[in-house]
Amino acid sequence: MRRKIVLLTSWYPSALSPVSGVFIQEQARLLAERYDVTVIVSHVYGVRAALRGGDRPRVERDGDLLVYHESVPVPPYNAQLHTLGHIAAAWRGIDRFVRERGRPDLLHAHVVLPCGWVAAQASRRLGISALLTEHSGPFTVHLRTRLQRRMVRATIVTLRVLAVSPALRSHILEFAPGADVRVLGNVVATRFFTPGEYSADDASRATMRFLTIALLVEGKGIQYLLEAVARLIAHGASPFELVIGGDGPDRQRLEAIVRDRGLEDHCRFVGLLDRTQVRHWMRWCDAFILPSLHETFGIVLGEAMACGKPVITTRCGGPEYVVDNNCGVLVPPGDPAALADAMDAFLTGRIRFDPSLVRNSIVERFGEEAFLRNIAAIYEEFWACNS
Repeated sequence: MRRKIVLLTSWYPSALSPVSGVFIQEQARLLAERYDVTVIVSHVYGVRAALRGGDRPRVERDGDLLVYHESVPVPPYNAQLHTLGHIAAAWRGIDRFVRERGRPDLLHAHVVLPCGWVAAQASRRLGISALLTEHSGPFTVHLRTRLQRRMVRATIVTLRVLAVSPALRSHILEFAPGADVRVLGNVVATRFFTPGEYSADDASRATMRFLTIALLVEGKGIQYLLEAVARLIAHGASPFELVIGGDGPDRQRLEAIVRDRGLEDHCRFVGLLDRTQVRHWMRWCDAFILPSLHETFGIVLGEAMACGKPVITTRCGGPEYVVDNNCGVLVPPGDPAALADAMDAFLTGRIRFDPSLVRNSIVERFGEEAFLRNIAAIYEEFWACNS
């Protein structure tokens, strides 16, 4: 009989936010190949939704997965009440699962607040084995208030923690020295993100194609990438194009920068992309760029590399774990001159990468089989220590 694992999360794709926590969904689907997996997703909703009857609890089937959606109404603009709402929803999901299916063999929470804290309490009160995967970057987002710091510390000293990069592990240990924190990178969907077919047009094309895909917020550093583009144009660089995928609150400001700096002939925005569109653009490009100011892992880098594309990214935490000398270039964050120099190295042919080596670097370390092998070893060790 397969062991029962419950994944507990407040980050998960939905109709309103189709890319939120998609990497957690991918892990859940992959784990379901080996284990009996249920996902409990905590939601909160506002007053208007409550007046319409609310977001009712429901159970969905997603292939081999069972997904419990638990929801609680909360007032708007109150972060503490939102956290409490998520906690209440998560507890309701756990209670429901135990009533219907008994205690799981493992409660695996994602993100320390709110679900990691709930998992720690369930471990104490119900005797359920639990651990936590932490994704948040910067980790200090969970340490803004005294109450948050108390909850985070209580969680981390109770649970084994899996950090998605060595940099994130270091940040957690700075806050809670002596905690049991190990590194397990995210899974990259290398079965889906694969190289495209090479055509004669690619060999004869004169224009270099750069691509970036990100949530358009300040922390993704797109403003520095646009400044790098302006520098390249000013210095008469070889023909190139930059496609910017994604959406977010900074989009209008970034589009204004493109207009004001006269970058329209080199930059275009293509908006929010679904998974298939992301793969299309990654196959289209010659190199992928992620100029973030901070990343705990950088799954989009792995997806581009799985398509055989070299990357330019920043030394901002996670990318140093994902990118090595065989697959890309690392530059300081917030440095347009360094970004421009790295892009120019591609434009002039000063650096080249073997697409097969780029892809293999990701498949061997973060592909589906590698992730399943690594997480199964962690689970088995965990169960042996807690039996």
